[in-house]
Amino acid sequence: MGFADPASSASEDPNKSAPVGNDVIASARRWIKGDLGGRSELEALAAKGRSDAQEMLGELMGPSGPPALRDELAACGWFAKAAASRPDSLHNSALCAEKGVNGTPDLARAAALYGQAADRGYPKSMCALGNLYVAGRGVPKDEAKGAALCRQAAERGEPDAQTDLGNLYLQGIGVPHDVAQARHWYELAAAQGQPNATFVLGQIYWNGDGVARDQSKAAELWKAAYRGGRVDAAPLLATWLFTSWMSAHPRGDVTVLNEAIQYQEVAVRSVPEAKRAEAQTLLAVMQAARTTAEKEK
Repeated sequence: MGFADPASSASEDPNKSAPVGNDVIASARRWIKGDLGGRSELEALAAKGRSDAQEMLGELMGPSGPPALRDELAACGWFAKAAASRPDSLHNSALCAEKGVNGTPDLARAAALYGQAADRGYPKSMCALGNLYVAGRGVPKDEAKGAALCRQAAERGEPDAQTDLGNLYLQGIGVPHDVAQARHWYELAAAQGQPNATFVLGQIYWNGDGVARDQSKAAELWKAAYRGGRVDAAPLLATWLFTSWMSAHPRGDVTVLNEAIQYQEVAVRSVPEAKRAEAQTLLAVMQAARTTAEKEK
């Protein structure tokens, strides 16, 4: 499940083999904006056997859809209806089985469905099945086989698979430990906007793991990861920006300090409870520094 924007039809996505009609996209947009007529139109099309409408209903009601529309059980029902004709719906049905949306995870069924979608050429399912083999969930544990499946998907350009393969190389699971190979796959995934790859790539540049240490580049990667949903990049960015401002004080750009404070405010809200007091203390230090800087103008 990965609804983003109904403006992007499935025919434009290399991981989807069936198109989405413009009428389905228009109806989806209407429903997202609060017009229930859009939902009625989608359901009418779905009732006529339109698999693109069935898939869209599932996407909108799934966990990646708009919060106001979510109904995972109903979403899984729509995916099941479309699975015979759409490998993306088959993949999403496998996700439903893996998560146990109906109350009980069925990993063996998930593996079987991922395998069917992979056999139909759906790259995302190849690595999803591979991850089950790596962990031994629903299938016999076989790390090498799992890594090979993720490689197949990664070589087809699937960004999540590229990220997962990078993780396997970084940890030496199913493949030799190889930071250079990990970085290669992370870079390919990051170029497609995959936030997890972008985040880890930032860590690689921050620490200088197999590359020249480049904290400025790391920070830019963390910003991109943050925009992609990696909220845990916020405290890293806050610390980096505050340190940068302090090193330039007293002529440091207060906009840098303000940006650091904005990220730290996010950090206070998002860090685990055990680290919240420490995050709040750092935020107070930053705010006090801003007050002093403003007085010194």
